[in-house]
Amino acid sequence: MGIIPLVVALMFVVGVGVFNGPSYAATASQTVTVTVPEAIAIEVPNVNFGEIAAGSTGESPNFKVKNKGNVKIDLYVKADAAAFTSLTATDTIPISSPFQIWSNVTGGYLTFTTSYQKIYDDMNKAAQGSGTPTEWTTKLKLTVPAYTEDGVYTITNTYAAVKHNTPAP
Repeated sequence: MGIIPLVVALMFVVGVGVFNGPSYAATASQTVTVTVPEAIAIEVPNVNFGEIAAGSTGESPNFKVKNKGNVKIDLYVKADAAAFTSLTATDTIPISSPFQIWSNVTGGYLTFTTSYQKIYDDMNKAAQGSGTPTEWTTKLKLTVPAYTEDGVYTITNTYAAVKHNTPAP
């Protein structure tokens, strides 16, 4: 064998050893984002004091306020009127009598007003996955003025929830 075939053979062996064919592997990074929107949802039951004699103070049954949303909240409440009214009686029961709610913020009763007042600070969100709401047990207290006319008296309260540490409603 001559020198030329030997050089060609060596070039072929060296070339095959260096080039193994095309490359089919590579890596790249991908960032994936998702935005979960805020969902604020609360549930509050109606409350019936039952009977409270004129000139007496009564407490409502305990009731639960539920945070069914996906954010921690601050909870506010206000009375929608300055007094309980009746369809049959001419008297009213002023919220200043007083009409009160147990407050997580004060650790005691808070007298209703017609403006929002914070009654719970930093209520946890519903449980991830199951959606089980966070529940807070509270109660109301009402003093009926002496000699208030008999009848059924009602008032509407409005509860508002805002994301924790955001401005009041």
